[in-house]
Amino acid sequence: MTKMMWSFILAAALAACFYIFWVDGTYRTPVQAIELARSLDEPIDVVREHQTEEGEVIFYLRYIHPKDPKPVVSADYVKKAFIGWKWVTGGGHTLTETVEGKDEQERLDAAWSVQRIPGERGTPFPVFFGAVLNPEIAAVTVTDVKTGNTKPAEIFHAGADMRIWYWFEHELSGAVYTLQAMSADGEVLSSQQWEDKPYHVDSNMREEGLK
Repeated sequence: MTKMMWSFILAAALAACFYIFWVDGTYRTPVQAIELARSLDEPIDVVREHQTEEGEVIFYLRYIHPKDPKPVVSADYVKKAFIGWKWVTGGGHTLTETVEGKDEQERLDAAWSVQRIPGERGTPFPVFFGAVLNPEIAAVTVTDVKTGNTKPAEIFHAGADMRIWYWFEHELSGAVYTLQAMSADGEVLSSQQWEDKPYHVDSNMREEGLK
């Protein structure tokens, strides 16, 4: 009888593990959760793991076309489950080459990107993020147009010629924001405005549809 009971318990545990890891979308690592939940054919290049209370926001790059040096810049939220990790939501955008034949201001405007992932219950979003391709841009700031409050974005290196910046919107509570790319001396090099939809002063990025 005892042997049958233990066999039943073992079978139930194996069935639970199968369900957790293969049926409900929970995986062994945060990276595996992203790659398998999104059905990606290529591995991702993780450049920053931002810890939250219940999981992580993973900033990563992936290269869709071998001949295209510009990657898809993405941010995904994965949540810690009872066993393993579960992908929740996220998004990304592709940078494009648009600098030839343009003046200095147009080149500066094209040297950084902005994307906003909207808020969702149970996630740390909304978040603004993007890439910086020009070394003259030393910082990115976000200003609440209504109150005038300004916050600096986090910015970090993601390779020899690229940096990634991000800012979680809960730090302010406005509806309209001005995002500015700043020089090391505090000069505004480029500015973008966000309201109901992100507005880009240059068509230098293409949003990737959320899964």
